[in-house]
Amino acid sequence: MIKFNFYLGATVSAWLLVILIVIAEFIVQFKTFLASTFGHHWIGKAVIVTFAFLAFGFLLKNRNSIGDLSDDKLAWYSVLGSLIVIFLFFIIEFFK
Repeated sequence: MIKFNFYLGATVSAWLLVILIVIAEFIVQFKTFLASTFGHHWIGKAVIVTFAFLAFGFLLKNRNSIGDLSDDKLAWYSVLGSLIVIFLFFIIEFFK
């Protein structure tokens, strides 16, 4: 049976998405690169995040919890935290 750590893959990909969004909003060349390579910058982010999810899920397959948090709680907090950061980022950018 192939082992895969869904939770740590989700954790890494959630925070990677935040990083990609912020970089793409501040560095126009990066956003243009994603759009020209993948057809649209959001598709590029989705491809990169999906690749990271799969890669880290397999690379960290034998890894158990990090610190005192279980993998599922870490993933849950990471996904919620990344959504909050993305939401706040766009709110702040909107009112600038």
